Amino acid sequence: MEFLKLLSTRTPSTTIVRNVLVWKRKPMHLPTAKSKLFRITQRIRRPDDERAETKRIIDNYNTQMKSIRLHFYKELLKKADTGEEGILQAKKDEEEHLRLLEENRIENEKAAQRREARLEAARQALQEKVIKTLSTKEAEEKQIIEKLEAIVREKKEMVATMIARENVEQAIEEALANPIDFDFAIDQNGYVYRGKETRLSEIPEDKRERL
Repeated sequence: MEFLKLLSTRTPSTTIVRNVLVWKRKPMHLPTAKSKLFRITQRIRRPDDERAETKRIIDNYNTQMKSIRLHFYKELLKKADTGEEGILQAKKDEEEHLRLLEENRIENEKAAQRREARLEAARQALQEKVIKTLSTKEAEEKQIIEKLEAIVREKKEMVATMIARENVEQAIEEALANPIDFDFAIDQNGYVYRGKETRLSEIPEDKRERL
């Protein structure tokens, strides 16, 4: 059964022909065949002229390849840092670097000028804003001071009309001696007549008070 199973299996080095295993190439794990166990392969002896021609061709090939490698090596040295082209390229790079540095310096100066102008404009705007704020605050403080002064004056006037404790009796006597009549009347023509005892006939027409 194992042999039949082996026959029915195909590998890259085998093929099946009518259920018979045929080797395309001998596997490496198999030993040398008994028929070839003591066989010694004879070395082919080439003619002397053929060997000389082969040696000449190989020597020419090696010489040419050596020349090509040497040529490429010299070209590489020229393009290296210590070579002529390397020195010229380094000089060009240095000039380009200096040019870029100068261009960068000029651009930095322009940027600094733009920044300074922007900062100056910002300072001016801030200064104007501060001045405006201070002016507004000063005006508000002035209004507050004026209101306070008005209140103080009003209080002073009220204090001037106030009756001291020691003058209460005198004030009462003066009020009784000089009564004030707050009554008034208005006629149809808009004339005002002050006092309860005031008579219309006692006030001349040109001295009457009109609303």
